[in-house]
Amino acid sequence: MNNQIKIVKVSAEIEKDEFDFKVSPWRLLLETNRYYEIKPELGPVKRIYKEKLNTVTDETKSYADGILSCSAFCIEDRVNEMQLEILRKLQLKINSFRDELQLNQKAIEQQKFLPKMKGSTE
Repeated sequence: MNNQIKIVKVSAEIEKDEFDFKVSPWRLLLETNRYYEIKPELGPVKRIYKEKLNTVTDETKSYADGILSCSAFCIEDRVNEMQLEILRKLQLKINSFRDELQLNQKAIEQQKFLPKMKGSTE
């Protein structure tokens, strides 16, 4: 077992106009050819498959109350890289929501019985 590797969880959450990054260390308990077993200071043991290390996971199940969140497990040396990846993923998600909302707005405006709203985009 290689006890030199330090695994951390990098997470980010946007709640309306507030953005927060967190980096929390996880203790390596076991390393196999396929996975790491890791544990936070408080909480249960988690198994991270090696191919999932350094992969951003979207933790937002459904968009509500202006909250979006993502996280990634990575080795300590890649925290900055994972923070950038998380920012990219969140920006893509926001852009996707914006595009979908604009399409919905156009569908509403196409209804003949509703007047166009001021400030809408076409």
